Amino acid sequence: MYISYNLLKTFTKIPKTLSTEELASLLNLHTVEVEKVIDLKDQFKNIVVAEVIEVKAHPNADRLSLVKVNDGKLDLDIVCGASNVEPKQKIALALPGAILANGLEIKETEIRGVKSSGMICSEDELGLGEEQEGILVLDKKAKKGQSLSEHLNLDDIIFEIDNKSLSHRADLWGHYGLARDLSAILKSQLKPYNEFIEEINNEEGEAFKVKVAKEDLCPRYLAWKVENITVKDSPLWLKNKLLAAGYRPINNIVDASNYVMIESGQPLHTFSAENIEKIEVRLAKKGESIKTIDEKDRALSEDDLLITSGKDVLAIAGIMGGLDSAVNTDTKSIIIESANFDAVSIRKSSQSLNLRTEASARFEKSIDPELAPLALKRFATILKELCPEAKFISQASDVVNYLNEKVNKIELDYSWLCNRIGKTIEKEEVISILKHLGFTIEVNEDKLLITIPSWRAVKDVKIKEDILEEVARVYGYNNIESSLPELKLKPLTANYELKLEREIKNFLSQSANFYEDYNYAFVDEKQLLKMGIETSSYLRLANPSSQNYNLLRQSLAPNLIQSIILNQNNFKDLAFFETGKVFLPIEGSYDREGKKEKLPLQEKKIGLTIAGYSDSFSKAKGVVEVLIKSILGKNQQVDFTILENKLSWFDQDWSVNIKLENENLGYIAKVNKEVADKLGIKLETVFSEIDFSKLLDIYKNIPGVKYQEVSKFPAVERDLAFVVDKKISYNKLYKTISNFSPLIAKAELFDVYSGDKLDSNLKSLAFHVSYQSFEKTLSTQEVDHIQDKLIKYLADNFSAQLRDF
Repeated sequence: MYISYNLLKTFTKIPKTLSTEELASLLNLHTVEVEKVIDLKDQFKNIVVAEVIEVKAHPNADRLSLVKVNDGKLDLDIVCGASNVEPKQKIALALPGAILANGLEIKETEIRGVKSSGMICSEDELGLGEEQEGILVLDKKAKKGQSLSEHLNLDDIIFEIDNKSLSHRADLWGHYGLARDLSAILKSQLKPYNEFIEEINNEEGEAFKVKVAKEDLCPRYLAWKVENITVKDSPLWLKNKLLAAGYRPINNIVDASNYVMIESGQPLHTFSAENIEKIEVRLAKKGESIKTIDEKDRALSEDDLLITSGKDVLAIAGIMGGLDSAVNTDTKSIIIESANFDAVSIRKSSQSLNLRTEASARFEKSIDPELAPLALKRFATILKELCPEAKFISQASDVVNYLNEKVNKIELDYSWLCNRIGKTIEKEEVISILKHLGFTIEVNEDKLLITIPSWRAVKDVKIKEDILEEVARVYGYNNIESSLPELKLKPLTANYELKLEREIKNFLSQSANFYEDYNYAFVDEKQLLKMGIETSSYLRLANPSSQNYNLLRQSLAPNLIQSIILNQNNFKDLAFFETGKVFLPIEGSYDREGKKEKLPLQEKKIGLTIAGYSDSFSKAKGVVEVLIKSILGKNQQVDFTILENKLSWFDQDWSVNIKLENENLGYIAKVNKEVADKLGIKLETVFSEIDFSKLLDIYKNIPGVKYQEVSKFPAVERDLAFVVDKKISYNKLYKTISNFSPLIAKAELFDVYSGDKLDSNLKSLAFHVSYQSFEKTLSTQEVDHIQDKLIKYLADNFSAQLRDF
């Protein structure tokens, strides 16, 4: 879009000290993206006002003339083909080096044997109009030698705006809207648009008939009939303003409507009123078509909104008018349309017809319906100047199909605004910025109640963050110091559960060479029955994905055992593990969504299954023990005790509890032969399940690793073998020896014996015992003294006797 510097100055005061480059920079920083700054004088470089001195026939061509002109300095000979050139005319002379609107570069040349030192130009060649038949004849008062741009008052600067930067701002598609933003940036006064509107005396009578059949697609439609119209060329001032904005002058009526669109951003359309008794806005009917003003026949779809006379199609609403109703030199009466159309409807029709116009580009952005009557009155004001004899018939028709009584208001805290921006802006300045932009503000201490103007309430300013953006951009983002937010770094809360799970998975998959298994939380009821498991307590799915998997699991065993069955034919030994939840038929701690009841208890378990090894049970015990020690510390003593409550699928002789400090962590069990046969298990299979929650509680309380100084004095090693009752656990004896004296540095079991030399109820436990001090080298007498006391203590408390064989 092209923005005229002179037209901006019409609506708001721009300091003379502010250069156009600085103004472009301000627009870039605060409002829109300026792609280029164009000086119009450069378009008419080397084109000057000259006077025709003499016109003679060309000696070698019947249709050419030899014209002598004076450019204020020299008399020049010009070969010209126009028939309307006459002596004493003031004309536009393009000198060598000039580049015309069509891109033609003028050079000194020879035409039919006669030298021509330039070219006398027509309106079309200068880009000032469509007249091609004759030369452009200037005012007689034009000064010879004067630049054409200066004479035509085209001494203007044009800002080329990137349309993408306007896509969300329908109010900026006219000069007045941009001038409003500029007044806020420069803190200058904006002239009210009503100052450019004069009251029109219209004849009494009924308003022109308008019917809107599709109200949701046409929020507002105004029409005004005007008679006694003379269609002619526009005056120079109007042509100049259109040319500055990149529009080609056509005639006074069309030019006036285009100019109002350039000013206000509201597209208008004028129909030649002959044979039009009413206007009807409706959707196209099947098979309808129109020849538009670009002389192309266009087939219409039933989704296209049309302007019709009730029977004939006059225009594609908001996009382009029809050729048959276009204003031409024979037009004596017109109908002025100022309307508002649905943005989505216009966008869809524009795309389907592959027809994009200046009007459709604006309607697509959702322009303000309140703008339509203002634009119509502004057009009437200009038309009265262009055609003083014009008669406005009755009042303008105004069909309103939207609720305009609703006032959009937003309340925000001044302190919130400053905090979010990151800078304290004076409250008076905030209010001043918003008022310049057209907002109305009511102040109640720290609170601002802001009324949104109609031109910003259409799909633009909706929430308080939008108000914040308005204040920040006008104040200037460059005026807000860049600084990093002050953040206090806090160490992350340790996620022990995740850490423990990772350590378990890493050990089992890397050190123990297990494969991780991922199973659904559902189990097959038939498999449970084969394992001898009663299913009445299992939670049943209301809508199972498969009839075979209709229960929520209470153990990881069924699915892991199924993995053995599926893989046993391909591998001679197998090892799988899984961490997952089981679901028990008692209330848990989580609320059921939308209900007062609790979800079932969900416990996390670690499941391991081993099959096909020479001694799978011993391997399972070893893996479980090393797993626990690797996680909780190598000094932890894992006990495997007789399992009392054996499940139906356990082998009665090969099932044990896993205990740590008298805490039951889980179990290890071999699948019995009967169940194995029912399930089709061919390999000796052992399963272990550990309670993750209990393991986690111990894991959380493990003391951190501390450095312990190594004694520089040597240790004394003694081996002691004690005969004790089989009911006494190794762990009790080990802890008693280890904690008996601070001079006992370490105790390590190296032999367990029960055989012919001992009674059946006795066993022998042999320990390496290390004696060491941090203060001196222990003597034999000192070690003997501690050892004697230890032997006596064990004899008194455990009936332990030294083995003598």
